[in-house]
Amino acid sequence: MSEIFDRTTILGAARYFQHCIRNGDIEGALSSFHDDAVYVSQPGTVVKGKADIRTALEFVCAMRPDLQAQRSVSFETGDIAAWLDEWTLKATMSDGVALDMNGTSSDIMKRLPNGNWVYLVDNPYGAAALADLPKDDA
Repeated sequence: MSEIFDRTTILGAARYFQHCIRNGDIEGALSSFHDDAVYVSQPGTVVKGKADIRTALEFVCAMRPDLQAQRSVSFETGDIAAWLDEWTLKATMSDGVALDMNGTSSDIMKRLPNGNWVYLVDNPYGAAALADLPKDDA
Protein backbone atom coordinates (compact mmCIF):
# COMPACT_ATOMS: atom_id res chain seq x y z
CA MET A 1 0.00 0.00 0.00
CA SER A 2 1.57 3.29 -1.05
CA GLU A 3 1.26 6.36 1.12
CA ILE A 4 -0.43 9.50 -0.18
CA PHE A 5 1.08 12.85 0.76
CA ASP A 6 -0.71 16.17 0.36
CA ARG A 7 2.18 18.37 -0.73
CA THR A 8 -0.13 21.42 -0.71
CA THR A 9 0.37 21.38 3.07
CA ILE A 10 3.74 22.09 4.65
CA LEU A 11 3.50 18.98 6.82
CA GLY A 12 2.57 16.81 3.84
CA ALA A 13 5.45 18.18 1.76
CA ALA A 14 7.96 17.57 4.56
CA ARG A 15 6.70 14.05 5.21
CA TYR A 16 6.86 13.28 1.48
CA PHE A 17 10.53 14.33 1.42
CA GLN A 18 11.31 12.14 4.44
CA HIS A 19 9.45 9.22 2.84
CA CYS A 20 11.55 9.60 -0.32
CA ILE A 21 14.79 9.64 1.68
CA ARG A 22 13.78 6.49 3.60
CA ASN A 23 12.97 4.70 0.37
CA GLY A 24 16.01 5.83 -1.64
CA ASP A 25 13.83 7.81 -4.09
CA ILE A 26 16.28 10.46 -5.29
CA GLU A 27 13.90 11.89 -7.91
CA GLY A 28 11.10 12.28 -5.39
CA ALA A 29 13.44 13.83 -2.83
CA LEU A 30 14.84 16.23 -5.43
CA SER A 31 11.31 17.28 -6.46
CA SER A 32 10.93 18.58 -2.91
CA PHE A 33 13.35 21.45 -3.65
CA HIS A 34 12.89 24.78 -5.40
CA ASP A 35 15.10 25.25 -8.48
CA ASP A 36 17.14 27.89 -6.61
CA ALA A 37 17.23 26.02 -3.29
CA VAL A 38 20.17 25.74 -0.94
CA TYR A 39 20.88 22.66 1.17
CA VAL A 40 23.18 22.32 4.16
CA SER A 41 24.62 18.88 3.43
CA GLN A 42 26.66 18.99 6.65
CA PRO A 43 27.57 21.78 9.06
CA GLY A 44 29.82 24.18 7.18
CA THR A 45 28.89 22.82 3.73
CA VAL A 46 26.14 24.51 1.70
CA VAL A 47 25.21 23.47 -1.83
CA LYS A 48 23.00 25.46 -4.19
CA GLY A 49 20.87 24.36 -7.11
CA LYS A 50 19.34 21.02 -7.93
CA ALA A 51 22.43 19.51 -9.60
CA ASP A 52 24.57 19.93 -6.46
CA ILE A 53 21.68 19.04 -4.16
CA ARG A 54 21.21 15.81 -6.15
CA THR A 55 24.83 14.82 -5.47
CA ALA A 56 24.41 15.44 -1.74
CA LEU A 57 21.08 13.58 -1.58
CA GLU A 58 22.37 10.58 -3.53
CA PHE A 59 24.67 9.78 -0.60
CA VAL A 60 21.81 9.96 1.91
CA CYS A 61 19.28 8.12 -0.26
CA ALA A 62 21.73 5.30 -0.96
CA MET A 63 21.73 4.43 2.76
CA ARG A 64 17.93 4.20 2.89
CA PRO A 65 18.05 5.53 6.44
CA ASP A 66 15.40 5.16 9.06
CA LEU A 67 14.53 8.88 9.11
CA GLN A 68 11.77 9.78 11.53
CA ALA A 69 10.19 13.08 12.54
CA GLN A 70 9.49 13.70 16.22
CA ARG A 71 7.87 17.15 16.51
CA SER A 72 7.39 19.94 14.01
CA VAL A 73 5.94 23.40 13.60
CA SER A 74 5.57 25.87 10.74
CA PHE A 75 5.10 29.63 10.52
CA GLU A 76 3.55 30.85 7.28
CA THR A 77 3.23 34.21 5.61
CA GLY A 78 1.80 34.09 2.12
CA ASP A 79 3.87 31.75 -0.04
CA ILE A 80 6.85 31.55 2.35
CA ALA A 81 7.09 29.51 5.55
CA ALA A 82 9.59 28.69 8.26
CA TRP A 83 9.65 24.99 9.13
CA LEU A 84 11.23 23.44 12.25
CA ASP A 85 11.36 19.68 12.53
CA GLU A 86 12.99 17.42 15.13
CA TRP A 87 14.31 14.26 13.51
CA THR A 88 16.24 11.07 14.14
CA LEU A 89 18.22 9.14 11.56
CA LYS A 90 19.66 5.64 11.84
CA ALA A 91 21.55 3.99 9.00
CA THR A 92 24.52 1.87 8.08
CA MET A 93 26.99 3.42 5.66
CA SER A 94 28.50 1.43 2.79
CA ASP A 95 31.68 0.84 4.83
CA GLY A 96 29.63 -0.70 7.66
CA VAL A 97 29.80 2.29 9.99
CA ALA A 98 26.53 2.80 11.89
CA LEU A 99 24.98 6.25 12.03
CA ASP A 100 22.71 7.30 14.87
CA MET A 101 21.94 11.02 14.51
CA ASN A 102 19.33 13.49 15.64
CA GLY A 103 18.73 17.18 15.20
CA THR A 104 16.28 19.96 14.60
CA SER A 105 15.98 21.29 11.08
CA SER A 106 15.55 24.99 10.43
CA ASP A 107 14.10 25.37 6.94
CA ILE A 108 12.43 27.88 4.67
CA MET A 109 9.74 26.61 2.32
CA LYS A 110 8.02 28.21 -0.65
CA ARG A 111 4.61 27.50 -2.13
CA LEU A 112 4.79 26.95 -5.89
CA PRO A 113 2.10 28.20 -8.30
CA ASN A 114 0.67 24.62 -8.39
CA GLY A 115 0.10 24.84 -4.61
CA ASN A 116 2.86 22.41 -3.58
CA TRP A 117 5.36 23.42 -0.92
CA VAL A 118 9.08 22.91 -1.59
CA TYR A 119 12.30 23.65 0.28
CA LEU A 120 13.95 26.96 -0.52
CA VAL A 121 16.50 26.45 2.29
CA ASP A 122 16.94 23.02 3.86
CA ASN A 123 19.16 23.13 6.94
CA PRO A 124 18.70 19.80 8.73
CA TYR A 125 21.29 20.84 11.35
CA GLY A 126 19.51 23.95 12.65
CA ALA A 127 21.67 25.94 15.05
CA ALA A 128 24.38 23.23 14.88
CA ALA A 129 25.28 24.77 11.50
CA LEU A 130 26.80 27.62 13.53
CA ALA A 131 29.23 25.34 15.39
CA ASP A 132 32.36 26.01 13.33
CA LEU A 133 31.68 29.65 12.49
CA PRO A 134 33.52 32.50 14.22
CA LYS A 135 31.49 34.74 16.52
CA ASP A 136 30.57 38.22 15.32
CA ASP A 137 32.44 41.08 16.96
CA ALA A 138 29.34 43.20 17.47
